[in-house]
Amino acid sequence: MHAGAAALKATPAGQDNARCSQTVAVRPNSTYQLSGWVQGGYTYLGVTGTGTTDVSTWTPDSGAWKQLSTSFSTGSATTSVTVYTHGWYGQAAYYADDISVFGPDGAAAATRSRRSPAPRAD
Repeated sequence: MHAGAAALKATPAGQDNARCSQTVAVRPNSTYQLSGWVQGGYTYLGVTGTGTTDVSTWTPDSGAWKQLSTSFSTGSATTSVTVYTHGWYGQAAYYADDISVFGPDGAAAATRSRRSPAPRAD
């Protein structure tokens, strides 16, 4: 279940989309799978700094928990990427939980990305 007390809750307000991110160590020239569970309208999950093509996935509205996933490849000099989640301007709060990056060996590079910057409190 993805509704535990450890789930991230963030509320977009005004020109802020309540983006939360975490830097994750990766290997160059490798393929990774990013996945996570989200709840709320217009919730995004993505990765930047890949050294190739940055990717994201989103759901237009999810009253129930929904799993999002995408894959990405790293460039020849890439040793870290930034995993992020965010909502959409003026939408209600969103939740994110169990965010994971699985590497080329199948091991988790990072789980439960729930840090910096701190989400807005309701």
